[in-house]
Amino acid sequence: MPAYACSGKPASSALVLGSTDLIVPEDLREAVLESEQPGSVALAGYHNAVKRVKRDLIIKAVEQAGGNYVEAARLLGLNPTYLHRLIRRMDLKAALKKFA
Repeated sequence: MPAYACSGKPASSALVLGSTDLIVPEDLREAVLESEQPGSVALAGYHNAVKRVKRDLIIKAVEQAGGNYVEAARLLGLNPTYLHRLIRRMDLKAALKKFA
């Protein structure tokens, strides 16, 4: 299988980690999904807004699920593993501790 360069890592790694035959956004590293193009000031505002919305959605879902990450992932329509990865990468553990 050919490996296509994607932010320094082969895209084929998504296939190993994925749960389906297709590559879906949940299979890609956060850095790939939210990478900014050099010199794009307008996009920086967009990316920051997306991060804030993601953070708010995750916090609200975990609160609604009573601290249960699996239930929060179901509410968000995400794979629980991907939700755990987002929480770790977005450094949300401390903010979510109060719902546990």
